[in-house]
Amino acid sequence: MTLGVLQRQFTLMLGKLIIKAYELGYELTLGEGYDDDGVGHMKGSMHYIRLAQDLNLFKDGVWLDKGLAAEKGLISFMISGMNLGARRESPKT
Repeated sequence: MTLGVLQRQFTLMLGKLIIKAYELGYELTLGEGYDDDGVGHMKGSMHYIRLAQDLNLFKDGVWLDKGLAAEKGLISFMISGMNLGARRESPKT
């Protein structure tokens, strides 16, 4: 699978995740997406190849900055339909 195909699949899945978050009563703002300066993310980060997007999660106007442990509905959705990590292969450019 080419990198371009993976990027387009990621974009579609990210859109679905955003819609699901709002359906579950959350709100989001976008954090960092593509990073090309090599600073701020770990080596090999998916940000460098446009396969990552940081999201800031809010519930009732409160920023949920302590992790997603209690956000089971959203985590279940991510695991069932958003699992790019399980298919992490070296994309062909």
